[in-house]
Amino acid sequence: MREKVVCLVTRAGPGGPALLVFDHVPDGGAGVQVVAGGVEAGETPAQAATRELHEESGLSLNRPTFLTSYLWEAQLPERFTRQVCHAYTLTAPAGTPDTWDHLAEGRYVFRFRWAPLHAPGLDWELDAALPHLNQLLHKELQA
Repeated sequence: MREKVVCLVTRAGPGGPALLVFDHVPDGGAGVQVVAGGVEAGETPAQAATRELHEESGLSLNRPTFLTSYLWEAQLPERFTRQVCHAYTLTAPAGTPDTWDHLAEGRYVFRFRWAPLHAPGLDWELDAALPHLNQLLHKELQA
């Protein structure tokens, strides 16, 4: 079974925590997404999270925090897929831009922006780990 990582990058915002999301440019036809990708041979899921984040967004953040693992199954147009997803959270520094475009894999342009954590509008069930992220952030606020 394929292993995948999902990166939930947050930062403090004026209306509360914000989540890093992106759309495909020019048409956004793939829906609202967060950084995600496969775990390569020889790397841990945590290593994959930092690598995928850099490849897809240009951000170099360290110390991903594990949130949860879950099974994701979907009937895609071309095939049925079953993957184990490992969700991690990372915190962006205050100086991270509000929006930016990034060229990934030399062919995809991703337009990044910050969405309210309480309603990020994610597609592809990429919000499956959000309850775990909200629980972690709540614990951190109480500490």
